[in-house]
Amino acid sequence: MTTTSGTARIDDRGRVVLPAEVRRRLEMHPGDELVVTEEAGGALRLQSRRAAARALIGLAGPLTHSAVADLRADRRRDAAADADTVS
Repeated sequence: MTTTSGTARIDDRGRVVLPAEVRRRLEMHPGDELVVTEEAGGALRLQSRRAAARALIGLAGPLTHSAVADLRADRRRDAAADADTVS
């Protein structure tokens, strides 16, 4: 993994400007949101919302079947059970 570092400064309004090279490498643009996490020892971790979403999706594991197919099967089962009750 390639790492890029630089120095940032907090302005009087609490804004932090990330170094241009970091923004370029991570394909960050004005208006992009970041997730800020305080880690042990006071370190701050910045993660783009896009990267955070990818990490969460990765936790779920690979999709091995269709959720839509599961929902359809559930509905068919429910409809069949309802039909049996009415008969």
